Amino acid sequence: MRANNIKFNFNSSNFVLTGAGKGIGLSTLKKLFFSGARVAFITKSYSDIVQINRKYKSERILSFCGDISDENDRNLFVRLIKKKMKKIDGLINNAGIRQRKSFNDISTKEIDLIFEVNLKSIFFLIQNLLENFNKKNSSIVNIASIVGPNGFADLSGYALTKSGLIGLTKSLSIELAKKKIRVNSISPGFVKSSYEKNFKKKLSKFYKYTLQRTPLGRWGECDEVADLILFLLSNNSNYITGNNIFIDGGWSSN
Repeated sequence: MRANNIKFNFNSSNFVLTGAGKGIGLSTLKKLFFSGARVAFITKSYSDIVQINRKYKSERILSFCGDISDENDRNLFVRLIKKKMKKIDGLINNAGIRQRKSFNDISTKEIDLIFEVNLKSIFFLIQNLLENFNKKNSSIVNIASIVGPNGFADLSGYALTKSGLIGLTKSLSIELAKKKIRVNSISPGFVKSSYEKNFKKKLSKFYKYTLQRTPLGRWGECDEVADLILFLLSNNSNYITGNNIFIDGGWSSN
């Protein structure tokens, strides 16, 4: 029997979350909130912020509407965090974009965009917040993808950034260990996030293939990924750093 509600206690803990409007990010926000945490989040969608603020009417939710890859927006978000939070116990870098396109057709502008969002924004957000992390024990969780380590056709630009993110995770885990900051990444497989319906409709044959290719025979749930994120943020994972953990229903082992 699968446990649907893993309990964590994050009372008095402060977390920063990017890409919280939908999917994995929204599930993570929900679970952190109901675990007692205070969360500062950023999303580009104002309508998502309205819905979140309507649902979570609490001072423990700090919302910012902006693009994490835009330097000005990122700096304003960092300023809000530093003003409202004395320390940061964890950072979840979830914001990212997909890019399904043939290798030969990817333009300089397109490769620059996916690098700005999926890699550079994470690099500089960590850098800008580094001195604000809890000096006793804190955690960074980067959301990578099975595409990075495994490779897929028409996803070369996306794979490039996710592979880079895993490399950044491993290097930072060594460099930041002396600051008591653990750094891990997770690589989700196919998950029922906001793109699932469009994927089923436009890539129906490939969708059926993903079910056949996945040993557990299904796509994952956003809440299942969020549970792993919360585990890596918690004291239950104090001896885990520098890892890229697959949560893919067995895809990477098949």
